[in-house]
Amino acid sequence: MAITATRLRSDLYRVIDEVIRKGVPVEVELRGRKVRIVPAEPRDKLANLVKRPGVIVGDSGRVARVTAFDEKKWRRKWDRRLK
Repeated sequence: MAITATRLRSDLYRVIDEVIRKGVPVEVELRGRKVRIVPAEPRDKLANLVKRPGVIVGDSGRVARVTAFDEKKWRRKWDRRLK
């Protein structure tokens, strides 16, 4: 996110709180030059995820039993169909 120095001056504490909360750096431009405000400790990307209760409809225990996509098996089957 990029802002002007004037906006930073008027919203300094809000901008700093947002950088800390979201972990996203803010660029400040003054007379054509830019500086960046970044958090001292990088924030875990998973912390930014929004909890969405009820997204999994049905038995959530079935998710663990789902088999992964087997690309090699799929390619063998596809190659046989092309011949």
